[in-house]
Amino acid sequence: MYLKRHPQLVIFDKDGTLIDFQAMWGDWAIGFIDRLCLTVSTDLRPQLCDLFGIDSETHRIHPAGALAIAPEAATQDRIVALLGTYAYLPAAARELIVQLWQAPDPATTAVPCADLVALCHWITERGARIAVATADNREPTVTTIHSLGISAAVSVYACADDAGIAPKPAPDKIFAICNALGIPPSEAIMVGDTPADMIMGRAAGVMHCIAVTTGVSTAAELTLHADTVLAHVGLLPDLWSDRATHT
Repeated sequence: MYLKRHPQLVIFDKDGTLIDFQAMWGDWAIGFIDRLCLTVSTDLRPQLCDLFGIDSETHRIHPAGALAIAPEAATQDRIVALLGTYAYLPAAARELIVQLWQAPDPATTAVPCADLVALCHWITERGARIAVATADNREPTVTTIHSLGISAAVSVYACADDAGIAPKPAPDKIFAICNALGIPPSEAIMVGDTPADMIMGRAAGVMHCIAVTTGVSTAAELTLHADTVLAHVGLLPDLWSDRATHT
């Protein structure tokens, strides 16, 4: 399905869309679970895998799980609550989690899902702006985008720790981006790897929701919510036909 007209704005999710989600977060999650279980001398693996939304045997990440779509702070709050059932006071539980979290270094673990420098150049050459809407926090997001060599092309970020912006699948991130750029959602496209990304795009009223299968969701899961499903973001220009009209 071709885009009927040229968008003024392309909004990308980050993990699973621009970079390999499993490479950055899959092994990290299992490592964190192992460290926490060892430290508290209690096997919490079933509860923690369920909390993160990760299969304990295959390490497959569920697209609706906390690891895929929840902000870091909200995930940590749930772990604090879990430890509370084992007599850990909230302050002690949170201190322990912070010590063991050891989030992956975005500059060294970010594996691009396509030639992002070429893609961003292609998009901006056609007069469209680029933004990132992510469930990750701002500092690692900006670091990741910089390490990928595309920071100059990204105009606006909407991140998990931005005050007053509800997490996906609420449309708030898209509204914040569009308000900052003065571009209506109806002139934007949303590109992501989860149903939550697609639901967020539809709720905001974007012109087209494009899903990619480089993340945690299957094509079958994404087809239910997306206008178009692509193998990776590098194929986005294939939709941007010269037959599309300029607004």
